[in-house]
Amino acid sequence: MTKAERIKQTRLETKQKRKVQIPVVYQLKVNLNSLSKKDRQRLFSLFSEAKWLYNYIVADIDNRLKYETYKLSDVEIKVGDKFETRPIENLSSQMRQAIVERIKQSLYALHKSKDNDNKVGALKFKSFINSIPLKQYDVTFKFTNKQKTKVKLQGFKKPIRVLGGHQIPSNCEIAKAELVRKASGIYLHVTCYIDKSLFIKTWENRVNRKQVTKPREWKTFNQAIAIDFKPTGVVLSNGLKIEWKIEETQRLKKLQRTISRKQKGSKNRQKVRVKLRKEYEYITNIREDIVNKISSLLYRYKQVIYQDDNIHVWHKEQFSKSIQTSAVGIIKRRLRNSLRVSTVLIDRYQPTTKTCSRCGNVQEIELSERVYRCGICGNEIDRDLNATYNMMKIVGLDRSEVKPGEHETAVKIFGANSKVLISLVQ
Repeated sequence: MTKAERIKQTRLETKQKRKVQIPVVYQLKVNLNSLSKKDRQRLFSLFSEAKWLYNYIVADIDNRLKYETYKLSDVEIKVGDKFETRPIENLSSQMRQAIVERIKQSLYALHKSKDNDNKVGALKFKSFINSIPLKQYDVTFKFTNKQKTKVKLQGFKKPIRVLGGHQIPSNCEIAKAELVRKASGIYLHVTCYIDKSLFIKTWENRVNRKQVTKPREWKTFNQAIAIDFKPTGVVLSNGLKIEWKIEETQRLKKLQRTISRKQKGSKNRQKVRVKLRKEYEYITNIREDIVNKISSLLYRYKQVIYQDDNIHVWHKEQFSKSIQTSAVGIIKRRLRNSLRVSTVLIDRYQPTTKTCSRCGNVQEIELSERVYRCGICGNEIDRDLNATYNMMKIVGLDRSEVKPGEHETAVKIFGANSKVLISLVQ
């Protein structure tokens, strides 16, 4: 069997194996304090060299996007009005291959978008690159201890200490990783594949830092629930309404005014830019925390029913800013891909908002009208709650009232979060 045939056979076996597995990404933080000054500089230089290599290829894609590009030992970059030669010393050959592959994927995406009659441009130069793919475990990177607290990167002599390795279960298959630079530090995003049959069991029996298995305390509700998504929240069929609003902080607005007055290319502008990145990361963390808690509440139900709303259209309408900050689309994606809860998707063309949940009358309702008033039976009900009742009817279920345990659990999950408002609607 030739090498090409072996590679082809291995790919087919991997595809078959992936059909019964689910990918999970674990975020580990690199402990920079444990590195020597030389290793710390070398780690940060990876991102600089990745930018140089990327921009060098993009400057002349037709001639430089070749298979041998990853063998380059130095590249020419533009600094001001002059060109300088910079060495590529720390990026390993596989890291370079991954960067070249990323450019090819971007070109392919532009080509497909152009085929769909979309207006596309060309690849642009990057002022910085914040992620480096590590595409093969045991070659580009590998864990050197059982606790997964030390990782060996290709090209580094000593292992690098990481925090959070205890999250990775022992019964998973580590496939690839990505070295990510954020304002708060450098992280290693490890992609693992877990058998779907073992995923729930693995999640319920988590392992702490001392490698002790600690079962999760998980209060569930043995009933189905319907959800109506709003640009800034959700309404459940039991009457529970959860709204959140993540606005730009005053510090962010002040930093944006400050950076607009700084001269481009100056060191002071670069310092403000770092502060801006930290503030944006802070806002992103708040959003992710709310999304995680909303998902945690929904996963406790026996079944979740929701409508296939066109979020893409919402982005183009007057709710564009609210949709981007609330991350409603992320919640829907998690429900669609989750193995922890059964979901039912209602067709987007079902008139759940226009239909009276009491008599079935269908009538037009303006977006500004927040209360549905039926012209036949006189039913008056919150329009979002009315939509959830209709979703329950479509799947053949009756509506349910909120129980004290559900309200207490919701309050306990969100705690005293000032950005989340929990209320009951009728």
